Amino acid sequence: FPVTIGGRGLVLASGTTTVSPLTFASGTNLTTATSGAVEYDGKVMYTTPSGRGVSPSMMFYRLNSNLTGSNVNTAQSLFGVGATLAANTVYAFEYYYLLQKTAGTTSHTIGSSIGGTATVNNINYNLLWSRDNAAAASSSMVTFSAFLAYATSVSNLLITSAITSASSTFCALAKGTVSINAGGTFIPQYTLSAAPGGAYSTITGSYFNIWPIGVASIVTGK
Repeated sequence: FPVTIGGRGLVLASGTTTVSPLTFASGTNLTTATSGAVEYDGKVMYTTPSGRGVSPSMMFYRLNSNLTGSNVNTAQSLFGVGATLAANTVYAFEYYYLLQKTAGTTSHTIGSSIGGTATVNNINYNLLWSRDNAAAASSSMVTFSAFLAYATSVSNLLITSAITSASSTFCALAKGTVSINAGGTFIPQYTLSAAPGGAYSTITGSYFNIWPIGVASIVTGK
């Protein structure tokens, strides 16, 4: 029966620093989804307005200032952070970044990879990217030629051709899914094939988000 307090529906206590207002115990999902149901299988929250759907709880990271990289030819973190992921879980992810440098003419290429301590059953993501031999101003509109690449591995994927200009702007949007075996960190990275002579910076507003969508051994969305 409906619970009312002062004419309102159910009102939860505010909670404390050690006790949440509402906690769902991990359980088994309904065999047949029921409209209005909320479920938690230990990995993902599900809600069923009409058909069962994932209720994503995103880990979201956004740069509030430029992140200056290093003038090296080894893998570097795009955002300076890594998300900590759970074992035996499938995640969806998306990240957008703008890399820019204004010095250094040593020929180099840019590659995309995923680092961290989590081990991966499988991964599939694509990158829509573009680049220009200039340091695009934040207030300007620049027309780039767009390219599409995809990866089915966390290993470094070569994206660009050789870059020899002192100024360079590179932007990319990555989207995909990853199945995690052993839990650990998940770190979007870029790798320069050679130290250019001037470091790239990941520009303010670049972001990374990732959220669980199901158990690794189960087809999501059933």
